[in-house]
Amino acid sequence: MLTKQNKLDIYGLLCDNFPKNRPITTKETLSFLEENGLSYQEFGYQNGLALLKDLQEFLTIGNAQGKNPEGSQAYLHDYVLKESPIPSKGNKSRKTGKKQPEKARPAEESKTQAKQKTSSPLPKASTASLADAILPTLREADYLVGEEYPLATLAKTLADKNISCHKLGYSKMKTVFALLPDFFQIRDMEMKGVRQPWVKILPAFANKTKKEEAIKEKKEVTLFSKQKKVSPKKEETKKETPAPGQKADAIGQEADFFVPEKLLLSIKEMAPLGLDDKSIVDLLHEDYRKAVRDHATERRPEGHVFPLSFLNRYGESLIGAIRKSDTKTKYAFYLSFVGEDREKPKDYLRMMVHFNDYEESIASLAKLARKESWCYRNSRDKHIILKIYLQYTFYRLYSQRKILIDKESGFVSFNTGLVTPEYDSIYGVMIVNHSNAIKEDYIFQGFTIAGSQGIGKIIVERFSPLPEKATYVDNPADLFPERDMRIHTDFHHILLDNIDRLPLPFVSNICAPFPECKRIVDMIEKEKNDFRIDRLYNSLKDRIGKNDFLYSLLRASLENSIDKGIAMLHDDYRKFLPSFFPTRNVLSFMVPLTFGRDASKVETVLLIEKTPSGNYQGQTILTLKQCYVNARLIAPLDNTYLSADAIED
Repeated sequence: MLTKQNKLDIYGLLCDNFPKNRPITTKETLSFLEENGLSYQEFGYQNGLALLKDLQEFLTIGNAQGKNPEGSQAYLHDYVLKESPIPSKGNKSRKTGKKQPEKARPAEESKTQAKQKTSSPLPKASTASLADAILPTLREADYLVGEEYPLATLAKTLADKNISCHKLGYSKMKTVFALLPDFFQIRDMEMKGVRQPWVKILPAFANKTKKEEAIKEKKEVTLFSKQKKVSPKKEETKKETPAPGQKADAIGQEADFFVPEKLLLSIKEMAPLGLDDKSIVDLLHEDYRKAVRDHATERRPEGHVFPLSFLNRYGESLIGAIRKSDTKTKYAFYLSFVGEDREKPKDYLRMMVHFNDYEESIASLAKLARKESWCYRNSRDKHIILKIYLQYTFYRLYSQRKILIDKESGFVSFNTGLVTPEYDSIYGVMIVNHSNAIKEDYIFQGFTIAGSQGIGKIIVERFSPLPEKATYVDNPADLFPERDMRIHTDFHHILLDNIDRLPLPFVSNICAPFPECKRIVDMIEKEKNDFRIDRLYNSLKDRIGKNDFLYSLLRASLENSIDKGIAMLHDDYRKFLPSFFPTRNVLSFMVPLTFGRDASKVETVLLIEKTPSGNYQGQTILTLKQCYVNARLIAPLDNTYLSADAIED
């Protein structure tokens, strides 16, 4: 019979290939399982229908005729804890008193009905038991209300206490947190070009149960009995003044962070404050303290974000972000960003511009521009790179106030940053929207070059000077690092969190002397299902984390690849490629990494950033696909190690 782990595997396979709460014929379901090596005979069932009925945690069978699956239907739903199965809606037989199988539901269901079925997959009692299972452990870890943390961080905290999503009855930890909306809010954020789930801690999280309070009180009494007594006066003073380093909220009540001179100049340019440097720094510190008091800080990939009390020259609100400094510097934190909230740069183009036919417009731009690969190998969308490029470029132009508007005619224009085969700049032309039937600000008119017939002549008549290109660097010297640069790399993050971004043959060679790890790598090489691959990589990460010798071997090999990559840059600076991340407004550099004897075969890149202290921090490792568009924003990638045609989609 099926074990719990077998059921979780089947659940993952079905979720990857079938929609939830829609009828699927049981014949089709059984055929799919057979194709994936899951036959009812293997698990000791008399027939296929018996196997499906044993999957009641996430599969409901309707209109079943005896043992024959022909004509019956299955409904895939969220995985429900076994102790609270989905109640059957079948009617009781008058003779036996037993419930008969539920009749097949209509294929067409209203949105209201679908919402009722999916919005609350667990009864209140089961939701409460789920909360009791994970909340005490997370509260002990001192997660702060109002803060956001990577889902992986919270999952590791639970895993350290032997609490996993599988033991709770789910295939993904994201599902567990989604079932507790009173305590957590989940959203996907783009970090280093990769979307990852982050969890925000809501105020209800701080409300401990009576049982937890009793345990805490018992611990405090025990601790108090072992310490010397403190006079009431001293005790009161301690409560009013938190000890240094005590966690209050976000980074803490202390606001002694460093403000780089470059950001001070930016603030003076973007906001008419009329203050000297010290007054601006004091204002930033006070804004941060107020944000902490008001629980208005937010943890994002770019750091701890907080609102600023002053506006830019256009009357728009600004935010600041604080990040950890280099350990050798005087300050523990530094101001890493001041500007508009840039959380969703991809949305601006489609949010502000109405296209009558978006696909046709993109195709016309590709035809007009100098020939370039606008998709990866085997991409379904042949313009996927161009679309992302245009979205990021439009947002950058918007941020730099380079989208020009002629108020008299209502025409709007921007420079795409692309050129024709004759190297004429290509412009996008729009018109201000005055129609209530269209929600966007502008209506797209077309792409053109200056002076060409039609809208090309209009932009020459209406705009002088013509729209400028987006820029990503103020000083060209910033595009090249110092020759004697030393990179301080976050090996723990790369080898344990992102081992799946390293070439599999490289990992396989290092793991060869370790049978268990080698067996997992071999399974990854053969596996085709993404769900199973993800689980296998998680298993591999756990083993690497527990094996100091294997971790050391991987680190030494990666360090060797980094040294070779730096040597390549010193030998030929044409291999040096900068990369811009719109979501963080950060210019980074890429070190090409090779792992075999063929030094020309770059397989991944190390992303590095220059810190305020002048050191270079190796932030993370990226696949070639993850970094391609961010590098393409700055310049074409012809004759570089980044070739779209060689990157598998």
